[in-house]
Amino acid sequence: MKKVKVLLAERSYYVYTGRGLLKKVKTLIPLELLRNPVLVVTNNTIRRLSYVKGLFSSLESAPVVHIEIVPDSEKAKSFKTYNRIIAKLSEIGKKSKPTVIALGGGVVGDVAGFAASTYRRGVPYIQIPTTLLAQVDSSIGGKVAIDLPEAKNIVGSFYQPKAVISDISILSTLPKKEIKNGLAEIIKYGIICDYSLFAYIERNLRKILALNKTCIEYLVWRCVSIKAKIVAKDEYDSKDIRAVLNLGHTFAHAIEATGRYSKQFTHGEAVAIGMVLAGKMALNLGMLPEKNFNRIKSLIKRAKFRVGLKGLNPSSIIKSIQYDKKFQKGKNRFVLPRKIGKVEVVENIPELLIKETLTC
Repeated sequence: MKKVKVLLAERSYYVYTGRGLLKKVKTLIPLELLRNPVLVVTNNTIRRLSYVKGLFSSLESAPVVHIEIVPDSEKAKSFKTYNRIIAKLSEIGKKSKPTVIALGGGVVGDVAGFAASTYRRGVPYIQIPTTLLAQVDSSIGGKVAIDLPEAKNIVGSFYQPKAVISDISILSTLPKKEIKNGLAEIIKYGIICDYSLFAYIERNLRKILALNKTCIEYLVWRCVSIKAKIVAKDEYDSKDIRAVLNLGHTFAHAIEATGRYSKQFTHGEAVAIGMVLAGKMALNLGMLPEKNFNRIKSLIKRAKFRVGLKGLNPSSIIKSIQYDKKFQKGKNRFVLPRKIGKVEVVENIPELLIKETLTC
């Protein structure tokens, strides 16, 4: 087992990565959190898996453990689901603050974390991410949210978990599509600040897609380490340090919203397209050397992601981009690569250039 500390003063916590951790949860969660009622938020797909029994055995010291099942899709990030979780917390937490455990991918982590952040102005919660994407990215850093039809993650808050427990052995239960989903975020880390990581992915892509143990363990630990350092420097995304984590996401969130959060695109697939679009925009601005753009696009294509917008309406994407949370004082803001391993935030991109990027 490895652990990485997210240094945030009194809000600091550890991210644990390793194999077989679900059986050790009670030794990794602060003891006082298991003296209260526990609400595990998950979905039916995860609940049916055998490893969940190990988690519940590890929670036996809690006075009572409740389960709230949420939909197994981005549609779970809605006020309807949020209200159900709040109602359950109100039912079980009459005499003491309950502890919330988010057992699932990024969707479960977002909606459960948002509910925890708002019930009684905040109750403790634990992230137990079950997807590669959640283990390397979304479970860390305290961004929790739900969606509106117009835009993704538009209703949310910053609320740090008490611990993140990433059991890498869980990943063997995932379909290949989910591994790819996480790979997009891993590639992102290489582009934004770690050339050696990008080159590692290029060299080991087949092994990564085959869930080679050594590769996956290294990638999860490396991405967690990168994100922990970035979050520690800019917890509330106010210094343009944490903003680099949004490479490709302005386009990706608009693509997802335009597709009405359907199964047409997973988040990772949308991010992959978004990174290619961000690279193309940087190329058109003269920021990114063409050889760097071609290398980014080539790796994303080798990972079997689509890189175009066939079937999507560019005008709808532009409309959705206008809801993006990164806008400031009416100016759009995009994270764009300068080279592999370095990005920057660029403001006020002309709408004509955005249209050209989306139609090329």
